[in-house]
Amino acid sequence: MTEKQPNQQPYPQNYPSYEDEINLIDYLRVLWKWKWLIIGGTLICAIVAAIISLQMPRIYEISTVIEPGIAGVKDDGSFIYIDSVDNISGKINGGVYNRKIEETLHLDPLKTEVKFKSAIVKKANVIKVTSQWEEGDTGLGVKVTGELVHLLSDNYGRIVEQRKGSYDKQILIKQNDVKKFEVRRQSLTKTLENTRHRIEGLKKEVDAIKNNTDHLITQRDSLLRKGKTGVEIPLLSYSMSIQQNIFHLNQINNQIYDFREKEKKEARQEIETLEKDINTAKVEITGLNANKGLISNIKTIQEPEVSLHPVKPKKKQIVLLAGVVALFMFIFLAFFIEYIKNASRASPAGK
Repeated sequence: MTEKQPNQQPYPQNYPSYEDEINLIDYLRVLWKWKWLIIGGTLICAIVAAIISLQMPRIYEISTVIEPGIAGVKDDGSFIYIDSVDNISGKINGGVYNRKIEETLHLDPLKTEVKFKSAIVKKANVIKVTSQWEEGDTGLGVKVTGELVHLLSDNYGRIVEQRKGSYDKQILIKQNDVKKFEVRRQSLTKTLENTRHRIEGLKKEVDAIKNNTDHLITQRDSLLRKGKTGVEIPLLSYSMSIQQNIFHLNQINNQIYDFREKEKKEARQEIETLEKDINTAKVEITGLNANKGLISNIKTIQEPEVSLHPVKPKKKQIVLLAGVVALFMFIFLAFFIEYIKNASRASPAGK
């Protein structure tokens, strides 16, 4: 066993060794010693980042806001849209229309990249579409964005026309029903007029028969008052004529009664029913026209416009990020250099 040196006292168990401790003062001394390296290096990196950001091209954002078209109305009054905002936004983000835009505007994909980003506006059934363009290409960007909206309108325009065509068919059916009802009503109205004319004619005939009967009764009564002999035959003739007139009068009254009952029960009731059907059909046509008028294609809530200020490069963020990264990098470099120096000094002693 080796003997312990008399001046060396063993550390108590579980007592930390001061040789393994790193004091905060040592860190501060290293930072103070290399302060100019850290400060200078950080400033240089920040300045370089600022110079680079100033030389970077300015990027502007072109945005537009669109709303899905309306395809119909539900029974509860809410709208049926031609497509959901999720589907439309997914198509735009997926680049479904990019190739068609490049072909339409004769763009070279290697030189000009068509790329859109769409997002659904919260608490609103609208989509915001954005794209980024360099300062000199903002005019082209507006044109490209407008072409996107145009393609969307063409794409969903077929659905809109189909829906309008469906309403047109329903309206045409209702209009034909109205025409049929009106023709039948006119026919019944004409029949009623003829019946009224017939009743008026019968009434005149009744008046004539009454007058004739009254005249016959007057003549018969005159013969009876005179009391002459040989008047039996004329009296019998008057009596028979009067009876015939009364019988004929009863027949005519029955005809008038039948005409009136027929007019009341059949023609008038049917006309009233037809008028109700006509009014109902017209109300339905009005409703169909109103629903058809609500059908619309993609709506442009906000026309394509260029942002007032460039969205890239974000100079302040670039300089700040470069400064922070450089600060940590030079702090690490300072400690690394200090470590190398201390290791070099301790190396001969260790030998």
